[in-house]
Amino acid sequence: MRRLLQSIIYNRKLYDRPQDKWICGRAAEGCACIYGPGEKGECRATGQCLPAKKNDRWVCTRAISLGAACEPGPRPDGTCGCPVPPCRPVRSLRSWRGRIVRAAFVVSLGAAGLVFWNRTRPTLANPGPLTNQHAVSAQQCNTCHTEAMRAPGQSRAARAAEHDQLCIRCHDLGPHATSPHGVAESELALLTRRPPAASGPRPAVLVAATALGPPEQLACAACHREHQGADFDLKRIADLQCQVCHKTQFRAFSDGHPEFSDYPYARRTRLQFDHVSHFQKHFTDARWASVAPSSCAQCHTPAPTGEKMLVRGFEAACAACHNAEIEGRDRAGDKGLVFFRLPAFDTNALEEAGHAVGEWPLTAEGGLTPFMRWLLEGEADARAALAALGDQDPGDLRRATAEQKAAAARVLWAVKGLFADLVTQGQPVIVRRLAASPAAQLALSAGTGQFSPDAALAAQQAWLPNLLAEVAAHRRGEKVARRAPVVVARTTSTRTVTAEAADPDDLLIDLPTDRKSSATAANAPVAPATLKFDEADARVATGGWYRQDDTLTLHYRPGGHADGFLRAWLGGTAGRTEPAAQKIFAQLSANNAPGACLKCHSVDHTPSGTVVNWLTSRPQPEVRAFTRFKHSAHFSLMGDQGCMTCHTFAVGADYAGSFGANRDPAIFRSNFAPMSKASCTNCHQPARSGESCQQCHNYHTGEMQVLRAQAAALPGKIK
Repeated sequence: MRRLLQSIIYNRKLYDRPQDKWICGRAAEGCACIYGPGEKGECRATGQCLPAKKNDRWVCTRAISLGAACEPGPRPDGTCGCPVPPCRPVRSLRSWRGRIVRAAFVVSLGAAGLVFWNRTRPTLANPGPLTNQHAVSAQQCNTCHTEAMRAPGQSRAARAAEHDQLCIRCHDLGPHATSPHGVAESELALLTRRPPAASGPRPAVLVAATALGPPEQLACAACHREHQGADFDLKRIADLQCQVCHKTQFRAFSDGHPEFSDYPYARRTRLQFDHVSHFQKHFTDARWASVAPSSCAQCHTPAPTGEKMLVRGFEAACAACHNAEIEGRDRAGDKGLVFFRLPAFDTNALEEAGHAVGEWPLTAEGGLTPFMRWLLEGEADARAALAALGDQDPGDLRRATAEQKAAAARVLWAVKGLFADLVTQGQPVIVRRLAASPAAQLALSAGTGQFSPDAALAAQQAWLPNLLAEVAAHRRGEKVARRAPVVVARTTSTRTVTAEAADPDDLLIDLPTDRKSSATAANAPVAPATLKFDEADARVATGGWYRQDDTLTLHYRPGGHADGFLRAWLGGTAGRTEPAAQKIFAQLSANNAPGACLKCHSVDHTPSGTVVNWLTSRPQPEVRAFTRFKHSAHFSLMGDQGCMTCHTFAVGADYAGSFGANRDPAIFRSNFAPMSKASCTNCHQPARSGESCQQCHNYHTGEMQVLRAQAAALPGKIK
């Protein structure tokens, strides 16, 4: 028969509870209480039994194992008459076994996690793959995230600002990186006031989005959402995102977008080329019909990116008509620039005042050239002498003061010293004197124009034969004896003749013996015929240095288009305030100057200074404007008129008035009429070419520096 393991009679023995987590603290003594511990291990004992009420009396129910009914019996209120003091319950064996098993499981799970952590940890917290542009940061989350370093209580705006700084660390967005469109607040205010208000009702979504005004700060991550896949376009944003902030809001490009304003002409052209006059006047002239372009493509070509249309080089676009003018072949007068001259000095007045001048040509006339004056000002003594001489003409010193005569003598020796240095040292003299002048900012090597010291030596031997000895003696502090005036022979295209000599009866002139004999010989033999000399400037037709003995001048003839000498001196004197620099610039910038550079090239005043625009507009990949347009994508849309399908002449506009004395490129009249929005909306509609804001506009504008990418650490080597 079956036998019960434990008696179930309530007063025989207390019922064991092996499933409980706690055991009464008196169980080991064999007198466990009838209540047992609570769920959390607290003692619940108050007496040895729970009295039961029969009729109107309370009856003791203490178990037989505890001695059966107690003698005191229950109290009148029904509580046990044998109170039990509380004990300290202990955990049961079942509870300990469960805790040990759970702890062992956790330890085993942790050990398994450590085993697989190195392989899986890059992907466990990764919400998705990065784009190709950010793939180098895939192994370094803290390159773009600051959550690990988040300060307690830090606001969401502060965290967004920290994240923005991590973006700017690699993406240089200029000085106003956190400002909308990367522009200063003042400029942004002007831009927002410019467009007119949109007509018609605004979309309800925009009304709701701008009910509280545009956001004061927009984090980078608000528009650039990462972890969307390797090929995800980080720059893609919806049109509604753009219109949340913009003052002029509209439904679509074809429905409410403001009309264009002077688009796309933001400044005057860098080269002064009047399309209207060339096409309507010059290109129709029979003299130029054979070389005139028949289409815009003969002068313009698309940039490699397809955005800008570039001007072809001078040889392809301009040389056929303008090469002869630039090289001076059609020039009636002197084809070169007067760089150096022996100026006129009143040597008699200087000698009478006690100033030794040595030899000086009788035929010297004119004053210092602007080039000479600037080179002389490169030496402190000459600069002081020129300042002391002031406006006094050194060629006529009859009414000059003693101080002015002394200054004139010092200037004369400064000119001799410059001439002697050019002969003996050559080009380094020009470089040194220009570098010594605080006003000189030339490209020094080009500014010498490949100066020929041999040409200077030949001129010195013809004009001042004793120059080198006199300058050496003067620099040693010796007084130079007065010499007879030099009579310079002139080289012409037919023969070598002598300039009109001084009167041999003049007792003040000590003519050389050979000159006396040639002047007084009655029956001098006739020289045999020789080869004829071409004109001096014709002998350097492709550019170079030559001298003119009749004017005692050294000339430089430009060597065609983009002559380095002219570019260096024009660029170095543009915007300078020194009188010599202004005279040089005025001389070189005249329309009839050799080279005629500024007949086409404009001059701009910029924040960094005055610059000569030697080149036409070029693509600037690091600079982003608000609007972008790609010419190459629109070539297939041109009609029979070619580029003039969109670009139409603005006949009557004062295009030439935009140049000349005007140095502000923003003040101009274009050769072409502004484009209208209708020329774009014909194609840019939702069902055709699309009308997304980002098709034509950039958000980040200004100068963008090259991305400074950081090398990614290899897996397993992260520290």
